[in-house]
Amino acid sequence: MDPFTMTAVLSALNTVGQGAMSGAAGELGRRTSEGLAGLVRRLWHRGGSGAPDDPTAPLAAPADDDERRRLAALLIAEARREPEFADDLAAWLRAARRLEPSPSSAVARPRLLPPGTAVFTNRDHVLADITALLDSPADSGGTSPRIVALVGPGGIGKTATAIHCARALEERFPDGQLHTDLKGDSARTAVAASTALVRFLGALGVPPDRIPADEQGQADLYRDRTAGRRMAVVLDNAHSAAQLTPLLTAAPGSLVLVTSRHRLPELVRDYGARVIRLDPLTAADSVLLLSRVAGAEPLAPHRPHAEAVAARCGGLPLALCETGARVAVREHLNWQVLEREFARRDEERRSGSGDLADMTDPADRSDDDPAYRATDLSYRDLAAPAARLYRLLGLCPWPGIPVGAAAAAVGVSEDEARRLLEDLAAVHLLEEVGAERYRFHDVVRQHAERRAHEEDGRRGTADAVRRMALWYLRFAVAADARVIPGRWHLGPAYGQLGAGGSPEFASARTALAALRREHENLAEAVRAAEEYGFDELVWQLCEATWSLHLRLGLHEQWVATHLRGVRAAARSAEEFGDRRAEGRMRAQLSFAYMGRGQLADAARELTEAAAADERAGHRRGQATAVESLGLVRLRQWRYEAAEQCFRRAQDILRGITPGEDGEADAPRALALLEHHIGRALRGQGRHSDSVLQLRYALTQFHDLRERDRYNEARVRMSLGETLLAAGEADAARTPLDEALTVLESEGAVLQQADAAELRASCAKALTDSEDEARQLRLARGLYETAGDDAAVARVDARMAELA
Repeated sequence: MDPFTMTAVLSALNTVGQGAMSGAAGELGRRTSEGLAGLVRRLWHRGGSGAPDDPTAPLAAPADDDERRRLAALLIAEARREPEFADDLAAWLRAARRLEPSPSSAVARPRLLPPGTAVFTNRDHVLADITALLDSPADSGGTSPRIVALVGPGGIGKTATAIHCARALEERFPDGQLHTDLKGDSARTAVAASTALVRFLGALGVPPDRIPADEQGQADLYRDRTAGRRMAVVLDNAHSAAQLTPLLTAAPGSLVLVTSRHRLPELVRDYGARVIRLDPLTAADSVLLLSRVAGAEPLAPHRPHAEAVAARCGGLPLALCETGARVAVREHLNWQVLEREFARRDEERRSGSGDLADMTDPADRSDDDPAYRATDLSYRDLAAPAARLYRLLGLCPWPGIPVGAAAAAVGVSEDEARRLLEDLAAVHLLEEVGAERYRFHDVVRQHAERRAHEEDGRRGTADAVRRMALWYLRFAVAADARVIPGRWHLGPAYGQLGAGGSPEFASARTALAALRREHENLAEAVRAAEEYGFDELVWQLCEATWSLHLRLGLHEQWVATHLRGVRAAARSAEEFGDRRAEGRMRAQLSFAYMGRGQLADAARELTEAAAADERAGHRRGQATAVESLGLVRLRQWRYEAAEQCFRRAQDILRGITPGEDGEADAPRALALLEHHIGRALRGQGRHSDSVLQLRYALTQFHDLRERDRYNEARVRMSLGETLLAAGEADAARTPLDEALTVLESEGAVLQQADAAELRASCAKALTDSEDEARQLRLARGLYETAGDDAAVARVDARMAELA
């Protein structure tokens, strides 16, 4: 069988290209990409069809499908002409296959469904319809999942119905349940499909560094991980079919439940979805739900009044639950009093009297909506402190409000905020979605936001948003400083660490987990700060999420927030803000683009960042931007251009004067650049020069006032890798063994595992199978400790080859 088919080679080029360009494949992806660059360089030097006229012309990684197809054809032709090249290409293809995702049989069985409600009423026909659909022969011949869309207006009970049905059918879907709130009540709040895919892939057992950066790659991996599995997937509150399409599993044994207030005809046209429209509850079921929520209040003496109240709620479960909750928590409120309240409120609206009259826009008929009327009556019952908290929390669509942020919104203690939040949840104006985490139903939030603008005015609403943004800034700064202590940063908030009120984290792991939990709220804080004109807070919030995005990716959010950060930094610089901020934001934005494999965009931002820092007279930032541009060139195989960037960055750093920003960090930064230059020389095929350069880099790290043992070990790994590439496997073992010792002492588990794999490659080159097996066992154990299942599977494959 011919190993050099177009399909096989092109698949490997795609796998390596996506992983190396985005960085998602880690060090192995980088090495495999550089290995491919070496094969291409050999092609160039040998000439032949498709090679450039000048064999010394600089390399460039294939940037699109057409370039990859042409390169695949060249590689295949050379392999069939030259046996030695064929052996090397076959070895490269084996290495590329190790980057492919591990089989889906290893995935977890997630249980992401939120809890249902104890007062769920009726909707039995929906469960019956879904069950009948599952039991009926598939129109597609059993090749597609069953898709059901529950549609209806806000407050009709779509989410509760979907969760109730998914739980009732749990035994039919033993491979797990996925759930996400797509926040699709408006285009402004709708969640990007990529955000939901990252959450799903994490729940399916994919490590963060193995999740593709681009949405298409995420969707492909998601379908691979759900293939052949029987799962229930609840896609709640969808805005559009375009938002939904990447989230549709292709597994024929699965059920996808969609809820939306939009009709989504494309789901029916393109995927054969079954649409079930939820109507208002019947009069009898409305009274039943009202009584279940109210609890102890007996219906019998007041049934006619309870029926009248239920009728005023229009059969909407949201309105019924809010109204029933008022009866449950107010000792002397009964159905007759409630009926009079509804009637009086309706009369005020018709006559134009009362406080609602001032809020009513003739073009806005929200006050005619039963859910809005019920919400407004519940609001009128609130004590002033709870009412103020309700209004000000509703100003932004926060995904989940923690107690600390709520306390900041109104300037009270966390104990007081906790009590007020519990009061709001008790009357169904807030929903508790986790331990001390709350959110609004979007219909209720719209009421709260409207009330806030009318009652608190521009000054009061702006102050509340600023207080919450500051709370999130302090939180993110404290967590970021714990995840990457001692990093160079901008913004006055870092100077206030340790002051009263700053959160504390026990470890880098707990700090990163806290950032992950709040990442959607942090993105909303950036958006809200920009909307209200707090530009200094916008870019500082972006700065404080550096470790979050660097460690976890979340590239769609990263790009969106930092585009805002760039704009805000540029505006604030015009108004005597920190002139260094624009360059900083652009440099960080470039890393987001790199994570998505958009290297041209990354290079553009870094060029702009260097120019902005030069205008600001900020040499440390300018050097960082130029250095980062060199790293982009490394990924593009433009090794000569990368070397030029690194040497230019060194020149800039050497121009920093005593007392200037970045002076203390300059020696370490210069040592890192010596390392980068060594890598660029290796990429050019100049192995002897690279070895000399890397040994010089080691002396620079050794001479630092404060030793950076971790980066010393990384240089030793590069040295071993270069010696191995030069055919000096025996010499490569010494620096790699030294790196293994240091990395173990530093607790760098993944880097230690990677070094062990390199040591195994040395042993393989020396035909020392016993040492190769020993190093592979070490690497496997370390990857297992780190929870990297994909790497464990890859090492298992290498061990199987060895056996």
